[in-house]
Amino acid sequence: MIRDIFDIYNRNWSQILIWSFLIILPVTALSFLGMVYVISSEDSIAPHYFAGLALLLNFLICIPPFKKMVQIDKQDDTIKPIDGIRFFCKQFGIILVFTSIIYFIAYLGMFLLFIPTVLAMIFLLVFPFFSEQRSVKEVLSQSIRAIVRENFALIGDLIVILSINLGIWAILMLFFEQYDNNLLAYLIIRSVLNMLIFPFFYIYLTLRYQATPSGQLANERW
Repeated sequence: MIRDIFDIYNRNWSQILIWSFLIILPVTALSFLGMVYVISSEDSIAPHYFAGLALLLNFLICIPPFKKMVQIDKQDDTIKPIDGIRFFCKQFGIILVFTSIIYFIAYLGMFLLFIPTVLAMIFLLVFPFFSEQRSVKEVLSQSIRAIVRENFALIGDLIVILSINLGIWAILMLFFEQYDNNLLAYLIIRSVLNMLIFPFFYIYLTLRYQATPSGQLANERW
């Protein structure tokens, strides 16, 4: 699958570059500024809860155009950058609402031996790749089918993605804590890193979980 990921990336590098600047960059900037605001505000309620939600949305909101790119690439065709942006706008609402609701369930699950938290996070990892279904029922149905099919493999993917994202966050925080004015520098570096690594995650996850337009599921592994 690694070869497939790089092949798809190479065939669509121009679209990926455009979406990285027009989608990943502003979403990362907004999520970062949102985290800074809630953490630094004295009037903020449960700042770490909202900071975690912003970090999660930063990853999930940007998925749609890259998902569509992989689908169309599997049909030996290419997607126009503007079509990807339109698809991003179209899917924005459902991903925002679903993520906010499921993340709240995941947060509450931390007080119940973490089992609901794990299940909720697994669902959040999968559902954006089925968010274009015609109804909420179909989104839930397709997502649950993928979860049942992949079962424990999903936990591995979740751990890897969370570890990489949290690892980058921790390393950057340790690196910049010695500087007084580090917010802008952190934002720039974090945005660049997201622009570099997110597209590879999105291509991989689409190949793993998303049904192509012809209805064929990708069952390849690393």
